[in-house]
Amino acid sequence: MNFPLLPLSIASLFLLPAGATDWPRYLGPDGEAKVPGSLAASLTPKVAWKADVGKGCGGFAIAGDRAVVAGNRNDTDIIWCFDKTSGKVLWQYEYPEDLNPKLYAGGPNVTPTVDGDRVYTLSRTGNLFCLSLADGSVKWHQHYQTDFGGKAPSWGYSAAPVVRGGMLYCLPCGKDAAVYVLDKITGEVKSKFGGRTKPGYAAPIFFEYRGKSAMGAFHGREFVAYDLSNGKELFDFLWRTSYDVNASNPQFHDNKLFLASGYGMGYVVLDLSTGQPQVMHKEEDTRMIFQNSILADGDIIGVFGDKNIDAELIRMDMASGKIRWRARMPGTRGSSLMVGDSVVVLAETGDLIVGRAAKDGWKESGRAKILSGKCWAPVAYADGLVFAKSNDGQAAVVEVK
Repeated sequence: MNFPLLPLSIASLFLLPAGATDWPRYLGPDGEAKVPGSLAASLTPKVAWKADVGKGCGGFAIAGDRAVVAGNRNDTDIIWCFDKTSGKVLWQYEYPEDLNPKLYAGGPNVTPTVDGDRVYTLSRTGNLFCLSLADGSVKWHQHYQTDFGGKAPSWGYSAAPVVRGGMLYCLPCGKDAAVYVLDKITGEVKSKFGGRTKPGYAAPIFFEYRGKSAMGAFHGREFVAYDLSNGKELFDFLWRTSYDVNASNPQFHDNKLFLASGYGMGYVVLDLSTGQPQVMHKEEDTRMIFQNSILADGDIIGVFGDKNIDAELIRMDMASGKIRWRARMPGTRGSSLMVGDSVVVLAETGDLIVGRAAKDGWKESGRAKILSGKCWAPVAYADGLVFAKSNDGQAAVVEVK
């Protein structure tokens, strides 16, 4: 089996965004949900433009002057490319795809990935497209089910493919491999690894583990770390959430791993320093269904909540589990990001909340109701603009300079 893969120190050179505040993929540069910068101590968010992009729970990817997002209208997926400042439609690409609502609005779940002059998009059933960022023309197409033998999870494929160096890492969880590594330019399968498993809903993460470059995947019933040099399993940890909804982004830091989900599972922090996962601390009532977490100075920050648990923005010491502070948020869940030491929250109610998230406390600096209906798509930020979307397809771009 051929593994033409790059060590992280080299691969990271290819991940530099076109601009300092681009947000080119799910959870922004390197998938960390944070960018450098600062926001005002007091501000009133102002809507710059709005659009109807179709139903779905995927967020925006922003690179240079372009913002890309996916939605579904009339059983047709539409990939939209807007001018990020004015909201002018620059191009759109369409293909047939069932809306398939299941206890929510339906539509695509995946935030596009922009890398250089290309856009990578993934549909609920596994349509993987590589499009030109310039005009939306198709560079190549693969299908998770028909080409890789995968089986879509109950709510459709949701784990965004991730570019590392010249490769695109995908999680179709096919009959012969969980992970497929594609040439990002041609779409050719360069390697595949991992045993047969059920797909999860979280994007893969990359980290250094005991001197090895590793990829971690939150599959449907476990977290597995793979050695990128040969595809072999480094460790696994059983984590069986109801309905196989492992959807929140894992965090690796200082030989510790943070996992969280909903439906009564809560969170766990594992010690990986000995080679096999050892539980350091866990708590069943501190939950994230699909909300994202942020790692900041050894702490976990994020909107915790579940279907029957009110949302709270929490800052937790990852090593000890000590809760530094809690701040009530609207609804039961929400997405978040950091700009410098400021946190931006998009509550599921459509409220945008901004504030400072220091270790000693939360200080809100402004909020505004910018969307109606449920908002589960991850919030994005670029160049003083916040990009938000509702499940029903209403998009709002808001100035927070």
